[in-house]
Amino acid sequence: MTIPHDVLQSEIDKRVANTRALMAERGYDALIVYGNNKLSGSLRYLTDYFPDRAGWISLTGTETAIVDGAGAFINASDPPVLLVDPGLMPTREICVSEIMAGEGFAATKGDGLSVQNLEKLITDTGSVKRIGIETFDKFPAPIYAGIIEKFSDIEIVRSTIVEELRMVKSEFDLEMFRKAGRIADLGHETIVNLLKENGVGVTELEIIRAAEHAMRTANPIYEDSCSSSPSLICTGHPVAGALLHLPNPAKTVHRGDIVHWDICMRFEGYPIDNARTRCMGPVADKHKRAYEAVLEIQRAIIEAAKPGILASKLVDLAEQMAIDRGFKLWDRFLGHGLGWDIHERPDMGIEELPLKENMVLAIEPRLAVDNIYLFGNEDMVHVTKDGGVSFSSFPKEPLEI
Repeated sequence: MTIPHDVLQSEIDKRVANTRALMAERGYDALIVYGNNKLSGSLRYLTDYFPDRAGWISLTGTETAIVDGAGAFINASDPPVLLVDPGLMPTREICVSEIMAGEGFAATKGDGLSVQNLEKLITDTGSVKRIGIETFDKFPAPIYAGIIEKFSDIEIVRSTIVEELRMVKSEFDLEMFRKAGRIADLGHETIVNLLKENGVGVTELEIIRAAEHAMRTANPIYEDSCSSSPSLICTGHPVAGALLHLPNPAKTVHRGDIVHWDICMRFEGYPIDNARTRCMGPVADKHKRAYEAVLEIQRAIIEAAKPGILASKLVDLAEQMAIDRGFKLWDRFLGHGLGWDIHERPDMGIEELPLKENMVLAIEPRLAVDNIYLFGNEDMVHVTKDGGVSFSSFPKEPLEI
């Protein structure tokens, strides 16, 4: 683990305190923060635990359970409690003193994240009138139904407290993003060197795997890449109807191709989400104009990423700039908020949410030419009062290799 445990524990203690302050403000006597194998951001934000596997486990000779999730139970004063699905166990030192879980892969009904354990925690809290559930849309229906049945007099509602807190990053978070950005730069450097040395004939899968191997080597701890946002690539023409697609092991790079890659990994849970573009040989005039437009759009959007501007207005600006230059913003997509689940709020497509200082955005304008090639770059950007500041510095030019 690269972060000293006491440093991370101090950061998480602050997050829990901030969560409790909002709980009091909104009248929650308790909060259940749920996370699963794909969406664990809010859970990890308060515990540093993420469920790293999923599947089935036998509870009795005739009963099985699907396992992939965990929850943190927080009230006004007691230490937070982590409840882990039967069959799952923490695989790293985490920042919670009390854990309810099965023993290894052996479990019995009621272990971990269960109606029985939540009933005990709610009852022990005493005088509970209102409970919030975070990541409510993915919370397991059987557990929700069981709580409703046990506590018919308690109001149980969808909470966005942690979701909101996560959007504005602390100095601790920002420093982790800076380190993540440097690892992203290494991934880009690896790809460009590979393309320079033997780009013609290399497969899409070889390109992406080379970058991921380099980034994993620089970040020698266990972290899955990201099941919710894997690395993607486009070397020309759609695959399964998508220009930006999973790397195809049978698709090779040819002379004159435009190679656009979007690498996604993690650094201590923090996202690495970055993209660059290169051309394998002389650049056609139409392609040159498209890439120059991308560079102008991205510079303008990063500069405009200041507190107060609506997230959706950034897309309007990017789209108009593309139209003025004879193009169209690809899928009217510009980017998203960045955090532990990678694609997070604010959604820069439609969300009319004013940006705040110390948000982090993935700003990734793209232009498609003839539905064959994609031109674009993606930077992880820190929102400051003076405009956006990129965490990644790998050069976007020259386009031609």
